Amino acid sequence: MDLARVKRGAHHRGTVLFGRAREDEQVDASSELASFWRYAATLVQAKIERPGDDFVSALVQVGDADSDGCALSREEAITIMLQMLFAGHETTTNLLGNSFRRLLEDRASWEALCRNPGLIPNAIEEVLRFESPAIAWRQTTKEPVEIGEARLPKAAKLLLLLGSANRDPAVFPDPDCFDIRRPNAHEHLSFGAGVHNCLGAPLARLEARVVLEEVSRRLPSLRLAENVKLSFPASISLRGPLSLAVAW
Repeated sequence: MDLARVKRGAHHRGTVLFGRAREDEQVDASSELASFWRYAATLVQAKIERPGDDFVSALVQVGDADSDGCALSREEAITIMLQMLFAGHETTTNLLGNSFRRLLEDRASWEALCRNPGLIPNAIEEVLRFESPAIAWRQTTKEPVEIGEARLPKAAKLLLLLGSANRDPAVFPDPDCFDIRRPNAHEHLSFGAGVHNCLGAPLARLEARVVLEEVSRRLPSLRLAENVKLSFPASISLRGPLSLAVAW
């Protein structure tokens, strides 16, 4: 199965990922998710029957050496595999799209990276802050809590505006300015925080760094195509251009 199929199909049909989707959109999305689940289930079952030297095999055998006999159920193993296969797919794509968009719009920044690749890691942090791949996410309170002057009850449903937090002027001076040399750019919340910090953050940073290093080295003349018109997914949570036309 093409792991990008669910994402691409939803975007092409204009599916709203968070919101009041039409009934046909819900049916279509459910069908795609069921297909993805079956793919993960088939993979897990194959490793149960014929384990090898790989992560999935280790996952399905995790209870064998456990002294208290606590093992993952088949459904739990499938869920973990589904998340492992899909997590970071769209957010990393968005990070790369947002990086090239912002860097090529700010020609001085792009040329600075081409001259000095050592600026790339901090430039990635600034892109994560300035143009968060995930601009909002949902959480539920586990107990009553106070946030600022707001008192929230247990089980309150929250929409965390990460994009807004990343432009908090109390943390980031001149927050609407894109600055690849910003000293505290890494203080963004694009990867979450605490126990909710993204496990894939190091990989996402590595992928973005390698891509920017290679492209800036090979195509320093890269630029945005003239009269480019950007379009974005119908989502209140994830943000990144669906395509980015460039020339060199």
